[in-house]
Amino acid sequence: MTTTSTAHRIADALRLGYSNLNGRSGQVNEAVTRSVLIDRVLEELGYPPTHRSPENADRGDRPDDLCYLRPVGPTPGHPALVLEAKRLDADFDRVPPGRARGYSPDRQIQCYLENNRISGPGTIGVLTDGIRWRLYQRTGNAAADVQYSKNFSFSRLADPSQAALSAVTGDDLSLLDEFIRQLSRQAVAARTVPVSRPDPVNLADGLFDALSGDAAPELVLREMLGEPGAVANSRLENADALTGIRLDAHNNDWESYAIAQGPELSVSQPGLEGSRVTVAAVKFKPRAAQEMSRGDVALAARIVASSAQTANAAVVFAYETGPDGAVSARMAATAAGQVNMTAGFDPALHSPSARAAIDQQLRLIRDTSAPLNAERLLLPLAVATLRQQFYREVAQWTARIQQSKDQAGRQAVLRHLIRVMFSWILKEENIIPPEIFEPAFNDTQLSDLNQYHRQVLLFLFHERLNVHPERRDEHPIPSVNVALDQAPFLNGSLFARQDGDDELDLQASDYWSVDSDRPGLFTILNRYHWTMDEHRPGESEQTLDPELLSNLFERLIVPTEKAGESPLRQPQGTYYTPADVADEMVKDALSAAVKDHAGPLNDAQLLDLFGDSDTPLPYMRPAAKKRLAERIRELRIFDPATGSGEFLFSVLLALQRALKKLEGTEEPAEEIIHRQLRGQDINPLAVQIARLRLFIAITAARRRNAPGQDEPLPNLEAIIVCADTLET
Repeated sequence: MTTTSTAHRIADALRLGYSNLNGRSGQVNEAVTRSVLIDRVLEELGYPPTHRSPENADRGDRPDDLCYLRPVGPTPGHPALVLEAKRLDADFDRVPPGRARGYSPDRQIQCYLENNRISGPGTIGVLTDGIRWRLYQRTGNAAADVQYSKNFSFSRLADPSQAALSAVTGDDLSLLDEFIRQLSRQAVAARTVPVSRPDPVNLADGLFDALSGDAAPELVLREMLGEPGAVANSRLENADALTGIRLDAHNNDWESYAIAQGPELSVSQPGLEGSRVTVAAVKFKPRAAQEMSRGDVALAARIVASSAQTANAAVVFAYETGPDGAVSARMAATAAGQVNMTAGFDPALHSPSARAAIDQQLRLIRDTSAPLNAERLLLPLAVATLRQQFYREVAQWTARIQQSKDQAGRQAVLRHLIRVMFSWILKEENIIPPEIFEPAFNDTQLSDLNQYHRQVLLFLFHERLNVHPERRDEHPIPSVNVALDQAPFLNGSLFARQDGDDELDLQASDYWSVDSDRPGLFTILNRYHWTMDEHRPGESEQTLDPELLSNLFERLIVPTEKAGESPLRQPQGTYYTPADVADEMVKDALSAAVKDHAGPLNDAQLLDLFGDSDTPLPYMRPAAKKRLAERIRELRIFDPATGSGEFLFSVLLALQRALKKLEGTEEPAEEIIHRQLRGQDINPLAVQIARLRLFIAITAARRRNAPGQDEPLPNLEAIIVCADTLET
C-alpha cells in the first residue's frame, strides 16, 4: 500500500488539531472546530479559502461552505462539495428539542443537496465535526433522492498519543487514502462535476430568498407578483383593503399583510365578469408555544378571498418568524369553497415537492394573458395527484417484494408495510427517533447494513413497540439501544410477532435504494410530507394523512389475496366506502338516532351539529344542551364489516365535533372509542388497519391536548375484533 504525502499531512493536521483541543470535546464550539480541524483538512484536499464560498453564513440557514474546483468567481456554478460543519462530537442524528425532523444535521445536509440553487448532479454533501466525515451524493437532476455514501471516522488517526504516522494501523491509512480519493479536488474533477447551473429558473427561489431576515409582507408580495425591484407598484393595494374584516378567530394572529389583485378568474355568475384572484402575503405574529397551523392558514386564505367581494378566490403566502429566527411558511390557494395548501416548511430547508408546487402556483398568478378557472387555480397545491403517485410507487415496491411468495408470504409483506408506515408517521412527529430510519446512523452502528431489517427494524417492532418499558431487554449495541428505548409502547397486537414475520428478510437496498427503477421503501416515504391529522372536507394540504392507509389497503389487498388466479375480494363482497360518502352516512344515522332529544334543532341543524361546519348552533338552553350531549354519549355504534375502519373513524370525528359544539371542550378520542365504538371484520389485515387509524387518532389528540403524555396507548383488541360476523 502506498500512502500519499497528502495522507501524511492530513494525519498530522488531525493529530495536531485534536491535541490542541486538549480533550475538551464537549466544550469546543463549531467555530473552533472549523478553524482547528475542518479548514486544515479542506486545504490539504485542495480547497483553500480561494476555492470556498460561505453560503449566506450569517443567516444560519445555509451550509457552512461551498467548495469549488477552481477559484470562486462571479458565476461559480455548482460546487464540488456542500459542507455542513458541526462542533466536535456533535450528535449528527438527533433532532434538536422543539424542532422539526428537517433540523437534524443528517437531514439538513440532505436538504441542501436537494436544493437546486445550492447543488447539482454530482455534488457531494459533507457532514463533519473534523474527526467524523459523512458523505452524501446527489443521484440525478431531479433532486428528489439523496444517497448516503460513506462514513469516515479518524478517531485513531487523531489520537495525540500516536508518536508517529507509522504507529497507525494499515487499515486507518487505507481509510484515509479512500477518503482522499473521494474528496480531493483532483479526484472530484476527474469525475466531471458540472460547473454550470442548467436548472431552469424556479420562481419559488426568489420568494424563499425574500424571506431572509425580518421580511416585510410587501416585499414578499412583490416577489410573488414578479416585481421585486419596483419602488412603487400600481398593483399593490392600500393596506386599508381589509379594514373591518375579521382577521381571525382571536383578532390578534396577524402581524401585518400586503394584498394585491392578480389575474382574472373566469366565473359563470352574472355580474362577476372581470373578477380577479386576490394575492396576499400574510405575516403571523411569532408564537413560542404553537406554530402557525393548517387551520390558521386556511382561515387566512378565506378571509383574504372574501375581501375581494367578487370572485372569492385567493392565493396567500403565510409565514412567521419564530423566536429563534427560523421561518415557518405555507402557500394556500382557495376558490369555489376549497382550500389547498402546501405542508408547513422552512424556506431554508424546503422539500423539492414544495418548491415545485409553489413554482407552478406563482406562474399561474403572474400570467395575466388568459383567465383562470377555479380548477386550474387549485391544481398546483392539490393533494390528489400526490396520493396517486404515492399509491403507484408503494404498489410497485410491494409487488416486487411479494414476487414468488405464496399467499402467507404476501400477507407478511403487506403486514410489514402497514407497520412501517405507522412507525414512519410516528417518526415524522418525533415520537420515534428519526435516526432509526436513517442509513448513515445505522451504517455507523452495524457491521453489515444488510442486517438492518433483523437487528434494528424487527427489534423496534417486536421488542420495543410491542413490549412495556418495564419488561424490555437491551439491544446488544448500546447506541442503538439508547435510540430504540425512546420508542413508545403501543398496546395491542399490531406489532406482535406473527407467522411469516421471521421468514421475511429484506436487504438494505429494499429500504434505501435510490435506483429510479427500484427505489427503496424509505426512499419512497421520504419524498412526501406526513401528518397524523386527517384532511378536512374543503381543506387539504400536500401531505399524506392516515386516510390513505385505508385507500392503500384497498388497492393492495386484491393482488395480495389470491387463490390460484381468482381474487378473493369480489367473492367476499369486499368494498371500501370513500371518506366523503361515509361522512354523509354517519351524519344521517347519528342525526336520526338523537332526533327525539334535539330540542329546538331542526333536521338541517342536526346535520350541522355532526358535520364539519363552522356554522354556530342556534340558542339552546343549558339543560337542553346537556340532555342532547347525554343522549349522544349513550349511543353505541357497531360496524359488522369494519374493513379498514372508515365508517368508525367518521363516527369518532362526528361525535367529537358534536360534543365540542355543545360543551365547548374536546372529548378525548380514546374515551369515545372505548365507550361507544365497536367493529368486526373477517380480514386480519383490515382489522390491523382499522386499529391503526384509531391509534393515530388517539396519538394526534394527545399531541394536541396533552403534549408530553407518554402513557401507553389503550388496547384495542376488544374494540376491533377479527371474526366472521355471519358465523358469530
